Amino acid sequence: MEVDAVIGRRVSEYLLEHGWITPAQVDEAQRTQTFFGGRLDSHLLRLGYVSEPILGEALTEVTGVPFASWEHLRTAPASALEAINVRLVERHRVCPFRLEQGRLRIAMMSPRDAVALREVQASVEHVLEPWITTEPRLYQALERHYRLRFEGTRGIRLVPEGSHPPARPRGEAEAAAPAVAEPEVGLDGRPMDAEFNVDEFVRQPGPWSGDGDPQSRPAVRPAPPPTAGADASALDALDESLAAARDRDEIAEALFAFSGSRSSRCGLFAVGKDGIRGVAGRGRAFGTDRLRTVTVPTNLGTVFDTALQSRDFYFGVVPALPANRDLYTALGGRLPANVMVIPIIVKERTVALFYLDGDDAPLVRPDIPLMRRVAAKTGLAFELLLLRNKLREI
Repeated sequence: MEVDAVIGRRVSEYLLEHGWITPAQVDEAQRTQTFFGGRLDSHLLRLGYVSEPILGEALTEVTGVPFASWEHLRTAPASALEAINVRLVERHRVCPFRLEQGRLRIAMMSPRDAVALREVQASVEHVLEPWITTEPRLYQALERHYRLRFEGTRGIRLVPEGSHPPARPRGEAEAAAPAVAEPEVGLDGRPMDAEFNVDEFVRQPGPWSGDGDPQSRPAVRPAPPPTAGADASALDALDESLAAARDRDEIAEALFAFSGSRSSRCGLFAVGKDGIRGVAGRGRAFGTDRLRTVTVPTNLGTVFDTALQSRDFYFGVVPALPANRDLYTALGGRLPANVMVIPIIVKERTVALFYLDGDDAPLVRPDIPLMRRVAAKTGLAFELLLLRNKLREI
């Protein structure tokens, strides 16, 4: 729609003015938009040129309404989802996500669409409060909650496939509230929402663990450099190393071997209630002994928080904010040219962050689909460790 095109253009202008993207990146996003359709800002996100929190900030500035993040949409309760007839949800592509004190918050791509707002308002008893969200997150939410798909659109998956529970059947929002289901159990035999962190992936002594003999630990197979045609071989090597890994340190070594020719420094950080802690690292000022002394509080606005909040791949510059300067005082003393931060997700929880930078040199723009596959494989490797530890307890 024309309104969507205007929003996409104004958002890109805002991002340009504030230095978040470059004109060349806008040009490439416009080329992919021409082929795939959708909004320009969606393609800036898909190509990895802007993070979701930054895009949300731009959408709010441009439209003047609050931004509905994936966390808002993902956790929408039944009371909100059932407040609007599913036919209106489908027609106007809105996602209700919060009902409180007579006000119903709805996420839209065009929160100033008077026709949509008027028709939806006429069908509900609550006061509507429109919020804006990104195109991929809106379609993801509509598929998740209502099992709605739209012809001519290609939803941009920003989290690994299979990481969400099955979507509710289409039309179910009009039925009575479903009975409370039994908690979904994961591979370790515990509820999917059970608390755990990377500390649980430390290898425990056992009769078949090879403890006591450091030489018995299999060497991590190094991945070949990322030359033409090498990615498949590198992934095969990573697969073998991750499958053989017996604790989080061996998983870290597998990641470092894969990334050795892609970055000068890399590190694995654990995400826990007490903050983000260094687990293992490689490169100048990124040695494991040093990294294990580093703990970064969350919600300070660091580049780590950006990846945690979006739960997606981050690639870009490090904003020169006080929180980031404090972080890099502990991580070598200066801001790198750009960084890559990849959340490792296990059972819908971010348990670790995989970090890469080029130290003094900028990182080459990564193959984003490839690195998302690496993140998904790493998450499965952590799940496999959980299962092994569970087997030892039986």
